[in-house]
Amino acid sequence: MNGLQSLVPSRFRPVAKRAFFVGQRIVNLPLTVLHKLVVTPAHLLARRSKQHRKLEIGPGAKRIAGFETLNVIPAANVDFLWNASKRLPFRDGTFDVVYASHILEHIPWYHTDEVLSEWVRIVAPQGRLEIWVPDGLKICKAFVDAEERHRPDYEQDGWYRFNDQKDACRWASGRIFSYGDGVGTLGHPNWHLAMFSYRYLEQALRRAGCRSVERLQRSQVRGHDHGWINLGLAGIK
Repeated sequence: MNGLQSLVPSRFRPVAKRAFFVGQRIVNLPLTVLHKLVVTPAHLLARRSKQHRKLEIGPGAKRIAGFETLNVIPAANVDFLWNASKRLPFRDGTFDVVYASHILEHIPWYHTDEVLSEWVRIVAPQGRLEIWVPDGLKICKAFVDAEERHRPDYEQDGWYRFNDQKDACRWASGRIFSYGDGVGTLGHPNWHLAMFSYRYLEQALRRAGCRSVERLQRSQVRGHDHGWINLGLAGIK
């Protein structure tokens, strides 16, 4: 998509983007139907008796070795096409590890507790629920420091989507709210709908049924590393 933008005059890019994403949804419709009716049920049935399973919720482009995958958008590397904010199609205690990197912030903040309880439900006893989200407190602090003290701490992030001027307010807006599909479509799953701090997420994991919670280090990121803004916790059931 980025390469094609350079071929389109700037005044036509918003229309071109909308056409691209509408076309993408049309192309994905048959794949979505096939996945819901055939692929997902087949995987659920075939793996029902499998032992020592691991699940990634919201996989990136590259599958993590040894993990099954669940996502709301169909793709070649998605085993289960499902909305992770709903009740999941697995029995209690199915997975030794459930891994969700930068997924929880896409679910409305007032549903955090019930969603985490559902994710903990499918974790096996002594298993782990590993969560990575943007560090909301760090982002807010960096924004306030940039505006009030002219401190450039936010520049350590190095992320400037739709922000050629590298403005601190636009940076904070992008990190807090995300950018949807890039053309303003409301309801797109890429918007951020919740914010987290270590304290709040730890309390939420304990309320969800984790007997202990530990901080994760960047060396423990299993897939894509979101870098400076990353906040990671593991809840042990």
